[in-house]
Amino acid sequence: MTASPPTRAQAHPPDRPAAAPVELYVYYRVHSDDLAAALAAFEQARGDQPVRLLQRHDNDPVFQTWMEIYGPALPDAADAERRIAAALGAFAQGPRHREAFAAVAGPGAAR
Repeated sequence: MTASPPTRAQAHPPDRPAAAPVELYVYYRVHSDDLAAALAAFEQARGDQPVRLLQRHDNDPVFQTWMEIYGPALPDAADAERRIAAALGAFAQGPRHREAFAAVAGPGAAR
């Protein structure tokens, strides 16, 4: 029996680069009264996963905007993000905004 040629979805033309790994960015606001408790919850939920936490550089006296970064080296970013979202649910003021990006140049870019 002869094998069927790959379908369009299966084929990967040699002139087309492979997809770059996806990086996940999640941002939300935390009230200044909750910063210490929210940070402790983040650290506990993160465990030893290489998830970065940044804060927006501004002067808002009431809220901080935090951003979680799930890099391409993270084996199961979706699971880590679910754990952290559950742990920080009580602290996030408003929605958690999720955005996914893939590198187009530099380290990690598709080739």
